[in-house]
Amino acid sequence: MTAASPKQRCFTDEEYLSLIETWTAELLDISAHDLDVTVPSCPGWRLRDLVHHVGNIAYFVNAVIDAAGPEPEFTDATPRPDPEVAAWAADQTHAMVKQLRALDPETHVWNWSREPQRLDFWPRCIAHEALVHTWDAHHALGRERALPTRACLDGIGEILDIQLPLRTEEIADARWTAVVHATDEAAQGARWSVTIDHGTVETVLTTGRQAAGEHADDQADVLLSGPAEHLYLGLWRRVPLPLTHGAPDRVRVLCTD
Repeated sequence: MTAASPKQRCFTDEEYLSLIETWTAELLDISAHDLDVTVPSCPGWRLRDLVHHVGNIAYFVNAVIDAAGPEPEFTDATPRPDPEVAAWAADQTHAMVKQLRALDPETHVWNWSREPQRLDFWPRCIAHEALVHTWDAHHALGRERALPTRACLDGIGEILDIQLPLRTEEIADARWTAVVHATDEAAQGARWSVTIDHGTVETVLTTGRQAAGEHADDQADVLLSGPAEHLYLGLWRRVPLPLTHGAPDRVRVLCTD
């Protein structure tokens, strides 16, 4: 068994940037000729909205980098006409990745988390935007698209380590625990033990083959147990979570938007 810092990442910055490039290109490619298709996992959106959103995220990160520290004053980009939106999103993504690749990862750059305000926050964050929204596009087109287990494990960690502590109103007045356990063989026993205590969050990640009973999962107030991809997409509210037990309101707190 190994124990890891909960904020330990599964990829290097360059690997995150490669994920962004690969998955964004796939999203734009499969969406190009079907922009009017509805996106069930993003209520109210069609594929043109999803493509614009991906470009708008990159447009925002470019503004963040250009601001060189403070949170930028930001207005969403004007939606492009259908014949232009995919190329515009690709251009914005290319410009963002170029900046993220060229600058020192420790450059002081604003982000929305409690993490250090550094450039290296963004490659991981945007990689998961690319993964989830590419899944959204495939799902909208009635296709299945498997996500890499390693990326799903990294994304579960990001949700529990980085995003959960920000939901202060939802975690401010209670103490409870949760276990998120990835059961597929490729996940190598990854298990996140989360303690929420009146506004604070502590997460411990353990991995490796463990003896039965070593972790008292059944004593946790919430237990989510299933394949890493199912957990990842469930925490992103894309599919029902593999819930073993726990109150629905507490399960919702663990999820991101």
